[in-house]
Amino acid sequence: MASFRKRGCTCEKKKCTCGAKWEYRIKYVDRQTGKTKEKSKGGFTSKKEAQLAAAEEELKINQFGFAENGNEVVLNYFSEWLEVFKKPNVKPITYSVQERNVRLNILPRWGKYRLKDITRTEYQKWINELRDHYSEGTVRRIHSIFSSAIHDAVHEFHIIRENPIQKIKIPKDVENTNRVQYFSKEQLEKFLNSLKTPQKNAKYKHSIQYYVLFSLMARTGIRIGEALALTWDDFNEKEKSISITKTLVYPLNSTPYISTPKSLKSVRIVKLDEQTVKLLKKHKINQNEVILRYKNYKASKDNVMFHQHDGRWLRTNVVREYFKEVCKRTDLPVLSPHALRHSHAVHLLEAGANIKYVSERLGHASTKVTADTYLHITEKIENEALELYSQYIKF
Repeated sequence: MASFRKRGCTCEKKKCTCGAKWEYRIKYVDRQTGKTKEKSKGGFTSKKEAQLAAAEEELKINQFGFAENGNEVVLNYFSEWLEVFKKPNVKPITYSVQERNVRLNILPRWGKYRLKDITRTEYQKWINELRDHYSEGTVRRIHSIFSSAIHDAVHEFHIIRENPIQKIKIPKDVENTNRVQYFSKEQLEKFLNSLKTPQKNAKYKHSIQYYVLFSLMARTGIRIGEALALTWDDFNEKEKSISITKTLVYPLNSTPYISTPKSLKSVRIVKLDEQTVKLLKKHKINQNEVILRYKNYKASKDNVMFHQHDGRWLRTNVVREYFKEVCKRTDLPVLSPHALRHSHAVHLLEAGANIKYVSERLGHASTKVTADTYLHITEKIENEALELYSQYIKF
């Protein structure tokens, strides 16, 4: 509730002529302590101006509920920030990642600190310590969340005046900087050929599902979530293409759901080569054969292209583990299914494909993303092109 008064008014008449300024006072309950606090501000030339400013401030206090002057404890601030300001505005999978990093990495170290007690030096030491346990990319994600929260504390909620963690340096990986993991043509052939022969302990030996799934990813560069979200309606046999309009999100210990792709550019039509078209047609027949052959193998109600024996979507973590097992038994580098996407991009570039085409096929936000990701390959292509030019021009 706000109250108003003129400060230092000496006028006895109703109409003030001394030029005294108006002030508001607001009493509110601090969510952190439960105690009643008061905020005041003066310097307003009229009562109406003070009333408008007070109404705006009361709205902020009711909406944000944060303590002032940097006294807000990190635990309380991050909990409120995540729930009220992040959860409604980001994808569920993004929120899940952010919440997990806050809970497991940020709060154990900083939870009891007040925002104003965070210093750049202590924070930088913590970042350096994180690099002893996590990859550069993981530490960057943790720092990004922390930095975003502190930026809001400064510019949105005005809890603190300055951001103490600006210009923090993330120690880089000494080796494999800007390198992506992929299979050579020979390695990829070895990997896929090993899937043609079912393992002795395989439960559904007649199924060719994993061979088709990994072949499709390797020959199109689609992401694992995009592949697992595919239905047979997305396959256009006549046009020799698949439509990428969705992605499967399978959060840890939670219910899977279909979401929009990573970016607007990720929504795309991906052309298929003749061999891949034949493989998908064969898979569709094989899928029906497997359902008839095994009593407990059910069809998917959603017409899913790759699914579990009970008809539900394949679990991404199960696919990753299976992928790693194949790598081990074929004596190949143990990579993740995402390596198939990188492999496709690298092989396209090595084959002479235009980088714009590769970028659009992969669904990258821009060609710069493609060029930066496959820097070592594009440099190799540029060097080879320059060498060809040198041999041609010879004068």
